[in-house]
Amino acid sequence: MQNVVFAGRLAADPQVTDDFGKAVFRLLENRGRDAAGKPRVVGVNCVSWARGLNERVIAEGLAMGCEVVVVGAFVDNRYQARDGGERTAKELVVNRLTVLDWASDRLAETEAEAA
Repeated sequence: MQNVVFAGRLAADPQVTDDFGKAVFRLLENRGRDAAGKPRVVGVNCVSWARGLNERVIAEGLAMGCEVVVVGAFVDNRYQARDGGERTAKELVVNRLTVLDWASDRLAETEAEAA
């Protein structure tokens, strides 16, 4: 299985199950500009099955806008859509996660600017 590295910012707050068994979040990364000069943004859905990581890092330290580096492997996830059709989506299963911008750091900056 090949590992990939993806660096980006969380598109929204992570969703973590009550038992911390699963955490899901979406990362967005700027990838230059397209032919029309508009910013090109790439997104990837990430899932973590590591209870300790989910409880101590993802649930407590990440929020929308935080920057992270994820190392993991892509898997195809089959699901049934609302219209009843079968769909497949790629997910990046997290093996390692490095936080570059903690939620607490962002909160402290916002409070300092408000003062």
